[in-house]
Amino acid sequence: MSANKGKRPGNTRKRHLIDRVVLIGFRGAGKTTVARALAQRLRWTYVSTDARIEEIINRPIARYVKEKGWPAFRAVERDVLQEVAGKNQVVLDCGGGVVEDPGNMNRLLPHALIVWVDARLEDIIQRLESSGDRPLLTHPDLSRDVQINYHRRRPLYARYSHLRVDTSAQSVETAVEQILAHLQGTDKSHFR
Repeated sequence: MSANKGKRPGNTRKRHLIDRVVLIGFRGAGKTTVARALAQRLRWTYVSTDARIEEIINRPIARYVKEKGWPAFRAVERDVLQEVAGKNQVVLDCGGGVVEDPGNMNRLLPHALIVWVDARLEDIIQRLESSGDRPLLTHPDLSRDVQINYHRRRPLYARYSHLRVDTSAQSVETAVEQILAHLQGTDKSHFR
């Protein structure tokens, strides 16, 4: 439970005040898959911050990070979040590190349901090993890099999220239904 002890944005909001759903979570947890399915169900616009960043930097994120470093990437990410934070009826698929900058989360929190898309560490590693196109954060070994950063970010995901869905324990469809129920105010078990 967060230090806010029940006073978190979204805990008492009425459905009409939620203008967007923001998905956060570690890379490989399934954010993109869940976000696209949710946007389709809501008939809202799907926005990927990573895709928007790649449009701006005109290259894959992994190459940009290798050339310019993480601080340069985070600066572009802040600009993109500023650009998309005010959009309504949008499902926003954020990069895994968005939670590392409190300013990012402060931009995203108003009128948003923040959903932490999570998965078992083993599943995340397996998914990332099969994709191969994501930059390492702190360690040259993918498995070790994921372990270090997953455990470091978990408290941040928990702090900022209103709802957690687990893509290891349930299907994408079930995760989407859980989010929709939360939006409709019928699923009180996930309020923290």
